[in-house]
Amino acid sequence: MDTIEIEASKDTPSVKFYPERGYLEIKGRSISETSAKFYRPLLDSVEKYMFKPVSPTLVHIHFDYFNTASAKCVIELLKRLESLPKKGHKVEVHWYYKPSEHHMYQSGMDYKTILDLDFKMVKV
Repeated sequence: MDTIEIEASKDTPSVKFYPERGYLEIKGRSISETSAKFYRPLLDSVEKYMFKPVSPTLVHIHFDYFNTASAKCVIELLKRLESLPKKGHKVEVHWYYKPSEHHMYQSGMDYKTILDLDFKMVKV
């Protein structure tokens, strides 16, 4: 499986995916006009990861801001992971937000409602 390490830019977040440890972190701003292209390698790696997952799988998401295109990619990513608990693998999603960023809190709550995952809201 492919380890992914991508440094943040002004329009894209940092991404760290270590499949051998079951660890994924996305952090920063995600406002690229080509979000689908940016997230494609990660989505492909997660698809491969699904065949040999590590339990627990830990997902840490800390956006300063993300646009609608990025939101669609994130939901696609999390929906893929949603099948793992049904196969006996633990998945924990930690959604980080600042109290001053109500929109990021609300986005996390929306995902928590939509997804059947162990979803923790973490105030920073």
